[in-house]
Amino acid sequence: MLSYLLLLCNELAKKGNDITLLYGVRKQTPNNLRELFDNRVNLIEVNNFQRAVSPSTDYRAYCEVKQQIMDIKPDIVHLNSSKAGAIGRMIKLFNSRSLKNTQFFYTPHGYSFLMGNESPVKRNIYFAIEAILSKLNTTTIACGIGEYKYAKKIDKDSKYVNNCVDLDYIDSFVNSDSNTLTNVFYTVGRINEQKNPKLFNQIALRHPEWQFIWIGDGPMRDELSASNIKVTGWLSNQEVMRNIQEYDNFILTSKWEGLPIVLLEAMALRKKCFVTDVSGNSEVINDTNGFKFKTVDEFDKQYASIKKDENLCKGVMARKDVECLYSKDSFVQGYSRIYEG
Repeated sequence: MLSYLLLLCNELAKKGNDITLLYGVRKQTPNNLRELFDNRVNLIEVNNFQRAVSPSTDYRAYCEVKQQIMDIKPDIVHLNSSKAGAIGRMIKLFNSRSLKNTQFFYTPHGYSFLMGNESPVKRNIYFAIEAILSKLNTTTIACGIGEYKYAKKIDKDSKYVNNCVDLDYIDSFVNSDSNTLTNVFYTVGRINEQKNPKLFNQIALRHPEWQFIWIGDGPMRDELSASNIKVTGWLSNQEVMRNIQEYDNFILTSKWEGLPIVLLEAMALRKKCFVTDVSGNSEVINDTNGFKFKTVDEFDKQYASIKKDENLCKGVMARKDVECLYSKDSFVQGYSRIYEG
């Protein structure tokens, strides 16, 4: 989500908007966070904001965020992630009179009720919570067409703006060695249930002749036991961009997604993209720009079908799709249009 926030905050600040970002710190949060954002973006850490559900900690986060909103008196509050969405909309509910002139927007970045590691009962509860909170005079802005389909089921007035990538930034890392290592597959992200490291590991075990790189870290690191898998730990975005240039293959084994920016980055770099056929991935990848699979056997069939000329064509089409559908300009214009009503 950091790439998304960097682009949105920095571009809006350049247009003369007064931007304040309230954020929580995670293990992967860069130490140089301040340097990444435009100097005109005000950064405020929310000490009690965390991913896990904890009533006491979440209440303290609620109090922190509420105080900041009351002090800043913003025209617009944009909530990003299910946790921020729940806390922010509760603030809206209990302070409706004070915040009557403040517009609230919410982007889930992957709905909690799609979490494959939770029981059907919990997922139904999460769906019910989203449905209730959607009535609180907040506009949902999905981060892609896949998420938008779910958002419309909850709130018919939902909107969407596709995630994007900064093509000029990405292209600055391209060199003569880009996409030359055809036997290396890489992915980027947190090693957790959502990203399905078990399937990633199964594919690596099936193909000991290939090398697999997981850029990131997380609680399910032990699932990546195959000897041909290398886990790098968390890297800065610049380090990621430098490291992945040579790798010709991108793989994403997720169980669910919003609209993965790492996939858009790989497409922009003309990688061969292999992704699981789930919401978020399947709306981006099609037969002309990449490969979709559900199982190890389906992955093997997709890879076996590759022809040299077809692969080149898919890389070109992937790049064109990013240029047409996921550009920075359309991203900023889309949000600006919604914010301005």
